[in-house]
Amino acid sequence: MTEKKVISRNKPCEAVLLLMQRMDSHPEEFALNSTSKWHSFLSVVKKRVVDGDKDALLILDDFEVEMVWNKFRVVGKHQLHSFVMKKILEGADEK
Repeated sequence: MTEKKVISRNKPCEAVLLLMQRMDSHPEEFALNSTSKWHSFLSVVKKRVVDGDKDALLILDDFEVEMVWNKFRVVGKHQLHSFVMKKILEGADEK
């Protein structure tokens, strides 16, 4: 007989934890464009968090979806910072 694992609502599932680790180790995969590796998945996350579509990612609890979205925003802000710094430095080189 197969034993069913009890799902805790207090901690994120293993898939969410894995995704969070992946965002830390490979942030380039979460680029702010439509060609990034995770774009289609993050579009569904956006539907749930930003657009309020409760039918998106039904398998995850609200707090898990928000964890992924917040982490994506952190990664995106780091990418934006790098982009802005690169542009500023390019301007400094032209003088």
